[in-house]
Amino acid sequence: MLTFLKVLAFNGLIILFFWYVGNSIPQQRKDPPKESDLTVDMTTEAFVAAGEEIFYGKGTCALCHTIGEKGERCPNLAGIGELADARVQEASYQGDASDGPEYLVESLHNPAVYVVDGYQPTMPALGRQLNDLEMVAVVAFLQSLGGEVTVTGETRFAKYRGEGDAATAATSAAGAAPAEVAAAGGTGPELAAQWGCLACHSVDAPIRLVGPSLYDIGARQDENFIRESILKPDAVIAEGFPPNLMQLTLDGTGFYQKLAIQDLNTLVDYLASLKGGE
Repeated sequence: MLTFLKVLAFNGLIILFFWYVGNSIPQQRKDPPKESDLTVDMTTEAFVAAGEEIFYGKGTCALCHTIGEKGERCPNLAGIGELADARVQEASYQGDASDGPEYLVESLHNPAVYVVDGYQPTMPALGRQLNDLEMVAVVAFLQSLGGEVTVTGETRFAKYRGEGDAATAATSAAGAAPAEVAAAGGTGPELAAQWGCLACHSVDAPIRLVGPSLYDIGARQDENFIRESILKPDAVIAEGFPPNLMQLTLDGTGFYQKLAIQDLNTLVDYLASLKGGE
């Protein structure tokens, strides 16, 4: 009986030990984007605030666009509220928007219709990610950047919803990117080698090279962090490394400006899969 009690007590201690260890390890949870709680009777200020939250959150717009300074990959959106109205009047404009708000929505559904000078058409179509009121909120926020907010909870952009999306997607595909941003279509490891990632980062061992090891980056960070680190290398600088290491390639231009969006997504997915040899 005494032996049985000793074994029982020992097993109890083992269970308590593993329970303590399991609960002492920081847990990472990646929640899906929260659904926006929007109503048609919201005030203009509320729509602007909601649009700003979508811009920096669910929409992930801020990963590529800046507000107030020249963007590396995508244009600066400061003043876009006023610029949107002006662009539909330009002789070179080839879209079907009739005013600034429609231009902003068109830019989400079919980004290749108008490409700002100095940039490449690398933005994917994002219109389907947002419902009607979320779209209104984003437009309200963008209009507030240097312009007057004219949309309300009753505003709808019917020509860019439903069956119109298929036509928009076809138009976007027709406006193919030039060769320098054309998708290579390779696998994650192939793209990592092609763009020189493996010259500075180790992916098969936790060792330090010119840059930090990416051996277990997928276990430490989520896709949004990885994407931002590619598009904005100095947004978060790894401890022990100086800034500007990854900013420029040998020809003086950031490779992330030339990387096609399809290849960028493939590369992000590959790096997110690196869990440290699991």
